[in-house]
Amino acid sequence: MKYPFFLSKILSAAKARLSALPLCALCVCLLSGCGDNQELENYKANMNQFFENIRIFDSSINAIQNPESDEAVAELLSLLDSMDTSFQQMASLEVPDCFPGVDELADDASRYMSEAVSYYHMAYEGGGFDASLEDIAQQNYVFANTRLQYIVSILHGNIPEEIFTYEDEETPDE
Repeated sequence: MKYPFFLSKILSAAKARLSALPLCALCVCLLSGCGDNQELENYKANMNQFFENIRIFDSSINAIQNPESDEAVAELLSLLDSMDTSFQQMASLEVPDCFPGVDELADDASRYMSEAVSYYHMAYEGGGFDASLEDIAQQNYVFANTRLQYIVSILHGNIPEEIFTYEDEETPDE
């Protein structure tokens, strides 16, 4: 079965999104501000493994030769399934207290990646192609990767302004 331009689109988008992530693996090594303890060391090791997994997925997606072949679809969906599993494992990690909001962001990233992978399967499997499902999948994929970038920023000690929530302070009546 030939998949028109759409599979090429997802491969291009995946390549663009994942290409920046391998650099994040190096950055996790620079975690600071939490002191030296076993919890932090375990978290650093697990996050380094997560980013190594992402680097491997990136390389594998980039290695898909003919995006219009049935084999490319099966290979891409398999890689996305494995990526989803890695996101779930990352979200299950115990996050040290010195990284505020990372636990919630990791849960959100995992949820969005699971949604993306589910919609990609619906869009490409079953003998047809559904562009609207592919668009929903792509949006969820972007949301997952945005949360992952927020996590990386927090691990570096920078809390992205986009994730702040502001509450109006009530002033007492005088």
